[in-house]
Amino acid sequence: MAAPPPPPESWGLDPLFFANVKVTAGEVVGEHPALVPAEGTNRGVHFFHGRPTKRYELMGHVVTLTVRDSKTIFTLDDGTGCLECVVWLNSAGDDGGATLTAGGGAVSNGDFSIDLRGLRLGALVRCQGRVAEYREKLQLKVDAVQRCDDANAEPLFWLDHARCVANIHAERAGDAGERGVSRDKPREGD
Repeated sequence: MAAPPPPPESWGLDPLFFANVKVTAGEVVGEHPALVPAEGTNRGVHFFHGRPTKRYELMGHVVTLTVRDSKTIFTLDDGTGCLECVVWLNSAGDDGGATLTAGGGAVSNGDFSIDLRGLRLGALVRCQGRVAEYREKLQLKVDAVQRCDDANAEPLFWLDHARCVANIHAERAGDAGERGVSRDKPREGD
């Protein structure tokens, strides 16, 4: 039986709540998603393996790309599924002095800088943002996107993701008293 979710007044105390949690597309839109929307938050907060979260990081290959005047839409495929990602662009007079061209360029989007020049079909990219629902379909509203040229970036992302999920499960098992696992001490064999 799963533990009940924490009360909303304690969500900000969880270190994952304000962090960019590494997730896979399959955990967002898969058959058995690990992201479960919190009630009453209009999908602004999700529970990731029982922990409250609101910001996410994904890495994968760009398989579709559509550039429009006000937004750039691309589909990210990480091997577990495909997730539509949207970069909303400010108008030319509202972009903090950044230039905006049809082929991409430096774009200011709130407090983040996004360089769309690296966003090409087949490119390996890392993106950060929030999961939102649009026309009954989940998508990532991108705040930051970065093209990854390092061959080690993807395996390191997967290792970080696996470590995060393992720590969540170990903490949950430790809290339930099922196993004596501590965050501070590695398990035997680690």
